[in-house]
Amino acid sequence: MSTEGAASNMPERAKTHSMDAMEHGIRVASRDLELPAVESGSHATTACWRKALDNVVPACVVLKVTQTRSFDTEVASSSYATGFVVDKARGIILTNRHVVTPGPVTAEAIFLDREEVPVLPVYYDPVHDFGFMRFNPSMVQFMTLHEVPLAPQAAAVGLEVRVVGNDSGEKISILAGTLARLDRDAPFYGRKQYNDFNTFYLQAGSGSKGGSSGSPVVDCNGQAVALNAGGKDKASSAFYLPLDRIVRALHLIQEAAGQGPAWFWGASQIPRGDLQTTFLFKGFDEARRLGLNRDTEAHVRAALTADATRPSAPGAANSASTGMLVVDSIVPGSHAEHLLEPGDVVIKVEGRVVTHFLTLEHILDSAVNRTVVLDVERGGQPVHVGVQVQDLHAVTPASFLEASGSVIHGLSYQQARNSRMAGGQVYLAEAGYLMGQAGVPKHSVLISLATIPTPDVATFARVLASLPSGARPVLQYFILTDRHRKKNAVLHLDHSWYGQPKMWTRDDSSGCWTSQQILSAPPSDSPAAQCRQNAQLEQQQELVSRAVVQAEAQHRTTAAEAAAPVAGDAVLDELLRRSLVLVEVEVPHVALMDGVHAKSFAGNGVIVHSSEDLGLIVVDRSTVPVNGGNITLSFGAYPNEIAGRVRFLHPLHNFAIVSYNPRSLSCQAQQQVQAMQLSSAAVKQGDKVQLSGLTQELRLMKRTSTVTTASHAIRASVPSVPRFRPVHEEVIELDHDFGDTFSGVLTDSEGHMTALWANFNEQAGSDDMEEYCRGIPASVIKPWLQQVCNTLCPADAAPEKPISIRVGTLDAELEPLVLSKALQHGLDPCWVTRLAKLDPQRRQVLRVRSCVARSHAAQVLKDGDLVLAVNGQPITSYGHVESIVAACSLAAQLCRHQPGQPPVPDTDSNAASAMRAELPCGKCSNSQPAEGKIEQLFEAGDLSGTSQQQGHSPMLIKAARPASSELGCSPLLVESQQNAAAMPRVSVTICRGSAIEEVEVQLGSEDGLGTCRLIHWCGAMFQAPHRPVRELGFAPEQAGVYVSRWHHGSPAHRYNLYALHWLTELNGQPVPDLDTFVTMIRSLPDKSFARLKLCQLETTKTKVSTLHLFMSQST
Repeated sequence: MSTEGAASNMPERAKTHSMDAMEHGIRVASRDLELPAVESGSHATTACWRKALDNVVPACVVLKVTQTRSFDTEVASSSYATGFVVDKARGIILTNRHVVTPGPVTAEAIFLDREEVPVLPVYYDPVHDFGFMRFNPSMVQFMTLHEVPLAPQAAAVGLEVRVVGNDSGEKISILAGTLARLDRDAPFYGRKQYNDFNTFYLQAGSGSKGGSSGSPVVDCNGQAVALNAGGKDKASSAFYLPLDRIVRALHLIQEAAGQGPAWFWGASQIPRGDLQTTFLFKGFDEARRLGLNRDTEAHVRAALTADATRPSAPGAANSASTGMLVVDSIVPGSHAEHLLEPGDVVIKVEGRVVTHFLTLEHILDSAVNRTVVLDVERGGQPVHVGVQVQDLHAVTPASFLEASGSVIHGLSYQQARNSRMAGGQVYLAEAGYLMGQAGVPKHSVLISLATIPTPDVATFARVLASLPSGARPVLQYFILTDRHRKKNAVLHLDHSWYGQPKMWTRDDSSGCWTSQQILSAPPSDSPAAQCRQNAQLEQQQELVSRAVVQAEAQHRTTAAEAAAPVAGDAVLDELLRRSLVLVEVEVPHVALMDGVHAKSFAGNGVIVHSSEDLGLIVVDRSTVPVNGGNITLSFGAYPNEIAGRVRFLHPLHNFAIVSYNPRSLSCQAQQQVQAMQLSSAAVKQGDKVQLSGLTQELRLMKRTSTVTTASHAIRASVPSVPRFRPVHEEVIELDHDFGDTFSGVLTDSEGHMTALWANFNEQAGSDDMEEYCRGIPASVIKPWLQQVCNTLCPADAAPEKPISIRVGTLDAELEPLVLSKALQHGLDPCWVTRLAKLDPQRRQVLRVRSCVARSHAAQVLKDGDLVLAVNGQPITSYGHVESIVAACSLAAQLCRHQPGQPPVPDTDSNAASAMRAELPCGKCSNSQPAEGKIEQLFEAGDLSGTSQQQGHSPMLIKAARPASSELGCSPLLVESQQNAAAMPRVSVTICRGSAIEEVEVQLGSEDGLGTCRLIHWCGAMFQAPHRPVRELGFAPEQAGVYVSRWHHGSPAHRYNLYALHWLTELNGQPVPDLDTFVTMIRSLPDKSFARLKLCQLETTKTKVSTLHLFMSQST
């Protein structure tokens, strides 16, 4: 990642720099333009403006700025702004502070002739909205550089000005205006935003909009009289920052840098002092109401008249003051606290009458870390106080801690002032994965970690480093908007997704940020740590056991008093409670694959297998959507939380199978957890079933309902972002349930599972999500549960054995069509009679809705074909098709293991069931693997956390798979291709038009774990196109690499490499698959440009874009 950042400054040099020298420099710069002098207020001709703009326009640049991390008041983003050259020899560009930003940025300047050169931050003011960036003048080869002189004294009411910049995203826009005010209060942008203060602003009606930040406000002489900073959205008013303090900062930079373009910004050279107090300018009438004596007022007015005769004095140009400075607020914990109070009227500072911000700042900047004497009047009484001047650079954060996507730094002066809090506290600028999964929002202040107070970031980092990965410390915090109530959250420290935490520090000499890894404590699974945990766990279990014995005794007493019928219900309730689990899933940003629409999910799961070494839970895919993330299981049987691991994701049906290690449970939990038996009886319309589930508080909810429909076919809509949706799903509907989002299980009177009450969600509008719950019959789940169990349970299974269950598919999405409509589509009446007799309840035929792109089915089947039979067996339901496909797939797998036997699949559904007969499970020998999450494979260099967004080397992620011996190797991908090629063909009888035809369709094959490989490159996430993408029916010729997500503040964001695209070519070479892609990006040099050819998913439009590659500049 390129993490250039703004440089802050320290006070040592140029404390006696006079305003006379500044004015002399400005006048010389104006004469260099050889423009006719036009006095302020005189009528400027068109020729004068044209000549002035001929110099100003080439000096203006479009700044393309990407903030790579959220920091202080700014968020990670990529945007356009304006700047203008003020020193062409040294390559210095002036723009706004909120463009330079205090955090890490990467920026480029685009000149008038479209030349692009990189720029680095030089300085941003801690308070006022201006900053400087620099470029190498020798890199601008095809145009003559121009610069704009600065003339702050030229600003006057009624002056005609032009704002030249990138207004509303236009490359060059020139807006006219007239200065109306020179003493406007600084604009307020929001409580959590950057706000300027302790300065006047200029106001005009130019109506500038977004993109014009940093534009020069010039007069007809071609001089900049102000800096455009902001405006009102609902009005034409624009706000300009005066240039007085900007001129001072520029001269100090020029003096420190020396002459010529090869200059080096050695250290902070701009002293900035402040009392950490906000002042407001009030008229004399308001000042008198606050307690200003008339004698004091007369003395002040006399002093202002005397100052008007000394033009070299700071603020003399505006010395005809009409009011005084009044204390508005003081930052808690500052030197001025308890010395100054809101409402104090400032009379003198260091013995000098002060009524203007410029005079006050001139005094404070010259007295950093010294004590200044203030004379104020408080309620009519004179007060004489001495206050130490605070170094502004010392209260501006210059480093941040990055841990699992969270950005943490000291509370800045800006945020301390906005929230009236003491600065330096531990501030959460971005929640990320670490804080987000614990529910800690950004803009929070972190008070303590693991019961240890954390007053500053250094302390917080030390405590965090002392905790091992896997620990669950308690964090205490409060939100800025709710500071009086402290909250607690439990963090899950997991370094497997983002690597070790890092401390990033700004290097003032280069404008870049360097990182240092914070080494954490040894993992909690070390022998010593495990022994300590076991001892603590035994003590806790002993205490809990005593409480349980007492509770059970009391419960038996209460139960004996209950009626007999109630006792029977209590037994069923106890059985349900022991088999239900609350499943919570947190998906990190780096694993948001397959178009998943959220990061947090929760729902009910059912324990369907339990032994000493293995537990299996079935849950819907609305709760476990992808094979990546942290799964937390909370058991209804006993208060216990452990981790789970995805073992199977059905590519068509809305269910997943999750495993857990029973040995991780406490002894009491192991004794009470019980698996629920799956019923072998089919659910029929009118049956009475028990609907049960756990609430978020792990309380059992149960009711009796009646089955209204036992085989309703779901037709899920296609979302705008392709993600999993149920296909060929026939569900159970009830007359009453617990609402659209409450999932659970359906059982019979004996407590056997008849269906999983699953949550379904689909896109209802552009952004709306519609949720509902339906039952998935146990007969659909049982075969796949048996396969998972048989794969994990053999006695010779290795502890870390990865499972790979292939799911055979027809690669064509079918939909039901009633037979009466089928007649109108040309179906022969004989077939209508035959199908109606075969299935008198449904009375339907299946029609091809679409085919999977680039599949064999797409070559032989057409949309609208009526599917009558498969392998000679008439079909009318999804279950018929799935039984035949499963039998053929299983026969092909057996044939591969036994080459001497030809694959002769039995198409009878009973035969298919027999081939899937349950094998004896016995005692599981494979315990829960250590993590089973993602494994990150990095190239040499720093690619964790940072370069997944900014570095151009790949970050490879393989979920629930062991690491490959070679970085670019993907044996699973090769295995997938081999399995697809080895799948058998089935004979399909179709009706096309009115003709009956026989076609052969080769079955497809899907991995039962979904997407198992991700590549992060330049802030974009690449993967093989998942099935929902291919279900849309189109794929380009090179369709092996798909962009599924991008990150804010990354090169992908900067150069518009967005999601929902196929990557077909890289630098003119085809990209057929991920292996080729990894090989190609490995060879790309740092700071080079890559040419990408993309194909958009929805429009299928092909476009070519370029992307600048940045490696981390910390190495």
